Amino acid sequence: MDYLKIIIPLLVATIAWFANEWRKRRWEEYQRKEDRYQELIKSLRGFHLSTVSAEESKALKNKFIDQLNLCWMNCPDEVIYKAYGFIDSVHTGKKSTDEEKEKALAELILAIRKDLLSNKVLSKTALTPGDFRVLTST
Repeated sequence: MDYLKIIIPLLVATIAWFANEWRKRRWEEYQRKEDRYQELIKSLRGFHLSTVSAEESKALKNKFIDQLNLCWMNCPDEVIYKAYGFIDSVHTGKKSTDEEKEKALAELILAIRKDLLSNKVLSKTALTPGDFRVLTST
């Protein structure tokens, strides 16, 4: 019975350590996503030409595209689909109304908000290689 005095505290300490590491991993992943989303949202100004110069607009659009590409690492499918929907609505070759552009932007922001509020760790995806797009700003 003396061995139980050693094994039980050791087992409890091991479980506590694993739980703490799991929580730290979740927090770090949440922080990465939040930072990514903040940069994504800040770069949206590039799509409003009236608020920035043409050079700054191009740089912000490129930053948005870079952040979107990085979202493939740890953001849910819904955010990526909504971001591509927004890109499609503001594409210079497509004639979208201001309402359609605003709706696409609102859907993207809502998907980001839902992801941050859910605080879930990404564990699976339905995205395929064909979903990835190589984008350039114009």
